[in-house]
Amino acid sequence: MRLGRRVPRWTRETLRTTVPRVRALPLAIVLLVSACNAGGARFNTQTAASFVPARHSVSVLGIYKDGRMTIDTWDKLAPHLVPALGSSPCEVGFDSLVRSNQELANAVDDRSRAEGPTGSLLAQLAPAARGDLLLVVTLAGRLPQHQGQGEPPEGAPVPNGMTTQRKRRHQAQNSAGGAPDPNRLEVSAALFSVPEHRSVALVSMSYGGQDADDAMTRFGAELAQVMPNSTCAGWNWDFKIDPASLRAPVAE
Repeated sequence: MRLGRRVPRWTRETLRTTVPRVRALPLAIVLLVSACNAGGARFNTQTAASFVPARHSVSVLGIYKDGRMTIDTWDKLAPHLVPALGSSPCEVGFDSLVRSNQELANAVDDRSRAEGPTGSLLAQLAPAARGDLLLVVTLAGRLPQHQGQGEPPEGAPVPNGMTTQRKRRHQAQNSAGGAPDPNRLEVSAALFSVPEHRSVALVSMSYGGQDADDAMTRFGAELAQVMPNSTCAGWNWDFKIDPASLRAPVAE
C-alpha cells in the first residue's frame, strides 16, 4: 500500500456525482447468438466465431460500475450467477488485489477509469489468471428501490491524482448527457480468452421492470448458456505485473 495514503471509502455523494456508463469490450470477430425481449429484459449475446459454448475455468476480475472497478460488490451478484459459475465462492481478482497490492490495484483502477475494462487491459492481467477465461461484469443504472435497500459498496483504491487528458475528455462527454436511464438496469458480462489473448464473448441485458432479482437470475441463465457448468479458478497475484505498464497513455 502506498505510504501516507489511506484507502477512501465509497459514499453516497461519490455515487451521485459519478456518471454510470457501460463499456462493451471489442470483439475481433463476433457472431450474434441471441437477441430477445422477455418480461421487460432484453438480452443480447455475442461470441467470437471460433468460440464454442463449453465448460471453462473462469477467473473473475470483478465488477465495473459507475465508471470504475468496485470492491465488495460481487457477493450481492454471485447468487444469481450460480447456473454459470456454480455455488462455490469465487475469488474476485480486483478485491484481492486491493488488499494485497495497492500499487497494482491503483494502476488497474486508473486504466479502467480512463478507458473501461478493455481487452487490452485484460490481456495485461491475463498472466495472473488461473482460469482459461477472464470475466468482468459491467453494471449501469438502477431500479427504483425502497428506502434502506441498495447500500453502496465500501472501499476503493487510492486515487493517484493522475488526471489525464483522456480522463477529462471522458468526463466532458459523460456530462454532456451520455448517461443511461437511471431507472433501467444495464448489465453485461465480458469474457476474455487467456489462450487466445482476445475477447471472445459478451452477454448483455437491458431491464426496465421492477424485479431486479428475477432479472439477474435470468441474466445468470443466459450466461450459463455460453459457458455451461463452468467453475471459478481464482488468481495468482504473485505473478509480477509492472503497474507502470498499465498506465493509460495520455491522448494527444
